[in-house]
Amino acid sequence: MAHLQILQGANQGQKISLEGKNKIVLGRSAECDIVINDPAVSRTHAQIMRLQGQCYLEDLKSRNSTFLNHQPVNTRTQLRENDRIKICDFVCSFHLDQPGKPLGTRAPVLETVQEESETSSTIEVALTDSREKILAAQPMTRVTTILEITSKLAQTIRLHQLFPKIIDSLFELFKQADRGFIIFLDEDTGQLVMRAVQTRRTRDEVTPRFSRKIVFHCINSGHALLSKDASTDPKFDPSESIAETHIRSVMCVPLLARDTNRVFGVIQLDTQDRAKKFTTEDLKLLVAVGSQAAIALENAQLYQDMQIREQMERDLALARQVQRSILPERLPELPGYDFFAHYASALEVGGDYYDFIVLPDRRLAVMIGDVAGKGMPAALLMAKFSSDARYCLLAEADPAAAIGRLNDLVHPASQQIDRFITLVAAVLDCGRQEVTLVNAGHLTPLILRRATHKVEEAMVKHQAGLPVGVQKDCQYGSYPVQLRPGDCLLLFTDGVLEATNKQNVQFHMKRVYETLLAGPCTPRAVGERLVTAVKQHSLGCKQHDDITVVCFGRTG
Repeated sequence: MAHLQILQGANQGQKISLEGKNKIVLGRSAECDIVINDPAVSRTHAQIMRLQGQCYLEDLKSRNSTFLNHQPVNTRTQLRENDRIKICDFVCSFHLDQPGKPLGTRAPVLETVQEESETSSTIEVALTDSREKILAAQPMTRVTTILEITSKLAQTIRLHQLFPKIIDSLFELFKQADRGFIIFLDEDTGQLVMRAVQTRRTRDEVTPRFSRKIVFHCINSGHALLSKDASTDPKFDPSESIAETHIRSVMCVPLLARDTNRVFGVIQLDTQDRAKKFTTEDLKLLVAVGSQAAIALENAQLYQDMQIREQMERDLALARQVQRSILPERLPELPGYDFFAHYASALEVGGDYYDFIVLPDRRLAVMIGDVAGKGMPAALLMAKFSSDARYCLLAEADPAAAIGRLNDLVHPASQQIDRFITLVAAVLDCGRQEVTLVNAGHLTPLILRRATHKVEEAMVKHQAGLPVGVQKDCQYGSYPVQLRPGDCLLLFTDGVLEATNKQNVQFHMKRVYETLLAGPCTPRAVGERLVTAVKQHSLGCKQHDDITVVCFGRTG
């Protein structure tokens, strides 16, 4: 019995039985046994065939290829336990349902898959993730040696120091080995990464190379491998990588993750002398040492990942402090006016921006902006934007000209990281009791009129220009708005409208209007009422975007 487990794509997590048919066709056509509804998938893309009790994967001359364990399938290939099949964005794993054996585990320890014969000098053994069984299968003298190596490796927790210790130990054990490699598989790219290499005679090779064919065979099968003479072994013929590296006898064992039994790399030892050959007993010993090395490497990798994660957390905390220091520390104090501001980033750092810039002639610029995207790139652009905005508003008396100049300053940086900034600049003239608005692709500001108790859009939408940083030499227009006693002007970012509840319903503009009219008209009351309503709406849900609210208005 066998089945596929869908890991990625439609019906993720579904288990598909392969019983009852000798051929299972995968493709986009509705007539296929397994339908993958993706335009990139061929109508009949690939098939799984049962031959003599074994399952084989075959590509049906598809446009975008079929991949098995990160490698394209060019010929009919036998499927083994936990093999991963990828067709465009569809990914599944293959499993054999064996009575009494949990899915995802490999065959019993050191079970011989292929013995020596007249046509092949290759021996393969399947592995298990049970280190206790591997050790129990070794003679007592070897167990002592393995435990000494294990103790030696356990004293090192840093990955870069562990690699040479492992190979040094292997060279002490296997005197015939000329070269040793530790190779990892990058699961994101499917590429092999050589993490350590050592040669017994360093002058022989400037840059020692391994055979990709042997390593991929070991990774894809999950089997330890011994070849008495790889250069003449029909199992690997023809292989340029073997010929070019002058490999003779070779051993290659997979490194298995403890919890998932996933192959994350291999250890390979080889000779370049026909007179030096590894034996089956050597392979068993390397399997035992490799299992202990895998534990040490996993622990060191976890320690390194933890250090990187902690450093990132420290850096983000520092970046958050720096960003907070850029934002205003306190609200402006102007006779006859009240102010309110609220800022909440979705991540440690955000791309929203607001500021109060004191200008000559009793004027104050109230700024609010939103950098496209979130996280560190948006935060870095926001930091530059903040200083540039302050410079431009102080250098240009005309608000529209100031935003045009700001656009030209920001444009080179925004293009490099493929970002832009939406912005509203509201320049308050206290002497004239008037606000001049300049909108660069941002949400239209709202005015809550105290006299009529109505909410109005503060400017016509078509008067908004392009976001800052999209295009050089942009021209922006300005729009005057009179503030009467008790009127309140509201500026906010789209994080308010996009706040989502558990039913996946957004806050929307209608709720904004209803909230503004549901109480007193002062800037603080309006701002706090809106922030509270957004929080209650999205209670229990993750914040997906930065939220900034700024209100100001004349006192009654």
